[in-house]
Amino acid sequence: MSSAAQITESAVEYLYELETLLKLNGENPFKVRAFEKAQKALQGCTDLLDRARAGTLTEIEGIGKGIEQVLTDFLLHHKTTARDELTAKLPPGLLELTQIAGVGPKKARVLIDELGVHTVAELEYACRENRLQTFKGFGQKLQDQILKSIEEQKAYQNKKLWCDAEPLAQKALAFLRDEAIRAEFTGDYRRGLEVVSSIDFLVQAAEADMPKIQKAFGKFAKDHPDGLPMHLHFADKVDFGSRWFATTGTPAHLEQVGFSASDALPDFATEVEIYRSKKLEFIPPEIREGAGEVALAQTNRLSIIVGESAIQGVFHVHTDESDGSANLEDMVQEAERLGYGYIGISDHSQSAFYAHGLKSEAVKAQKDKIQKLQKRFANIRIFHGIESDILQDGSLDYPTSVLEEFDFVIGSVHSRFKMDREGMTKRILAAIQNPYTDFIGHLTGRLLLGREGYELDFPAIFAAAAKHQVVIELNAHPSRLDVDWRWGPELLKAGVMTSINPDAHNLSGLADIRFGITSARKMLYPAEQVLNTRSAAEVEAWFKSRRNQG
Repeated sequence: MSSAAQITESAVEYLYELETLLKLNGENPFKVRAFEKAQKALQGCTDLLDRARAGTLTEIEGIGKGIEQVLTDFLLHHKTTARDELTAKLPPGLLELTQIAGVGPKKARVLIDELGVHTVAELEYACRENRLQTFKGFGQKLQDQILKSIEEQKAYQNKKLWCDAEPLAQKALAFLRDEAIRAEFTGDYRRGLEVVSSIDFLVQAAEADMPKIQKAFGKFAKDHPDGLPMHLHFADKVDFGSRWFATTGTPAHLEQVGFSASDALPDFATEVEIYRSKKLEFIPPEIREGAGEVALAQTNRLSIIVGESAIQGVFHVHTDESDGSANLEDMVQEAERLGYGYIGISDHSQSAFYAHGLKSEAVKAQKDKIQKLQKRFANIRIFHGIESDILQDGSLDYPTSVLEEFDFVIGSVHSRFKMDREGMTKRILAAIQNPYTDFIGHLTGRLLLGREGYELDFPAIFAAAAKHQVVIELNAHPSRLDVDWRWGPELLKAGVMTSINPDAHNLSGLADIRFGITSARKMLYPAEQVLNTRSAAEVEAWFKSRRNQG
């Protein structure tokens, strides 16, 4: 992504923070709306910094004098005075309390003003003492919901998404490589686990230097207190491979290769030697989960697993016509720059009012725009799709006359997450049976470290998807990675086609597909069963054949 695009995204994110704080402070709705409009106004702007320097930000429609000053402070002087002032106005504890599901700004103020609750710990105590049970505006049901949310939050403490741990991990690795002979990632982080609780390193150093390295690294860790725990493992040159292998794979992987996790390994300088000693091809670290990878390696079939080079295009891409932050042309141009042969635009559908979903007229206008844009981009095929809400009864969010105009349709659940297992399963099965549904997006609705996925009858859904040739998306957004890779054996057993989709809402989001590739590799998913490993012509033919069958 270009630096100009990064600057714009950073400014938009800052305005969104201010919009949220204004709402929490109960500010005038018109003022809140101005910040919301300003975010839209900046999308696609490529000269934001130049405008700030020239004092011409107000020439952008939707940017008034007040917001111009806020942006100028942020862009040129790196000041966040507006954010700091709004934060300071909030009652102590308000921000913390509103992070709990079920506690919005109004309820948080009631908790603070009438119950004297200012922290999550105090809120948990109040719930366990049933103080919310009979309190006006709360009740038993909401109390139980709040308590569950607190328990989930506690379970997520001291954990980070892999992508959020990456910046610190890279800094720490660079530091260690300056201090030691050799340093490498190991453990869960090296395997690319979606959520990590520590960052582990394997360090080669002379025994006399180990205390010095530990001390220096301890100081580095103290200088980065907001990060995860970081652990050092040491090795010599002669046993580096053994230590790397032992600290990377799961116990199940080690045992399947032929080593006990509790026993010391013979000395191997490289991991390649270890696998060779067991007559196995080298097994990449991200798939060392003990989920069947050793059986594939025994027959030299690891090459069938999907890899980054196999991906030829991307689906599930949003633009600023719904809730994305970049315009259509910029998203297409970025996909082309990344080397993709096609891109599937799929903004939100009309019922997704929270995401500015497209009405029927907007759908037609977008289709016309794509057709005109396609003439200018000969090297990349632009597919016109939609991320249609799956409504409560399982129907899609447009009449047939609109659905048949799309190249593809992604059906996704965005509302009524609390339906029971049977009801939610029926809802998704109904969507799968709809002849216009090509993909099911983010199947369980989970948000890693934020929201558990809803319960489903997975075997029934996988069987239906295979029967109706509906793709079950592997959502690559690092906060989703949905479906969970641990369901890989069931997906493969059912013969389900998948597609690794970035769910991109900005230019940088297109690169998130790398997280989905890691997840798909953990599933041991064959490239031939991943739709977007096919060429644009093959995908187009596949879409058309599905419509003809319907």
